[in-house]
Amino acid sequence: MKIAIVYTTTGGTTRECAYLLAKQLDRLDVTVADMNDGIDIESFDAVVIGFPIRMGKASKRARRYFKENGAMLKKTKVGYFICCGFVDCFEEYKEKVIPKELRDGAFDICCLGGSLEPSRFKGFDKIVVKAVRSEILGGGENGENRTDMSLPTIMDENIAQFADSIKKNGENICW
Repeated sequence: MKIAIVYTTTGGTTRECAYLLAKQLDRLDVTVADMNDGIDIESFDAVVIGFPIRMGKASKRARRYFKENGAMLKKTKVGYFICCGFVDCFEEYKEKVIPKELRDGAFDICCLGGSLEPSRFKGFDKIVVKAVRSEILGGGENGENRTDMSLPTIMDENIAQFADSIKKNGENICW
């Protein structure tokens, strides 16, 4: 089975998750590519699309990719993964950011976690990440005042589960 993992990233977390996922699929023919690379998804048996959530929205590049490739994605076996810092909002994000016609045809949609590491970002994004991180940690980068929240991380168990879903769909669906 030939699989494309196509991603876009802001701070590098989605790229990292794409490669961690590919590593879990090591016995399959997997190509990992940035959305900007213009990969021809028609030549693959399945496509996995990964993108970050920023300020409650799919990244601008992901929204454009859905619009430009929607017709092809509807005809393709496709799964989606979202990277976000607020995993508890995943269901809301999933409904809000992936167009219904694409969401309905997906074999799986999951959240792989996120990162609020300021060094991954630049400019305004870095300022926002620092502010959010400070709020989560309770008034400081060391988080000495907050015990009810923790910083988001990449969720290895979700990556493994998503990889299993891809493998199962490869066995059960006539590509």
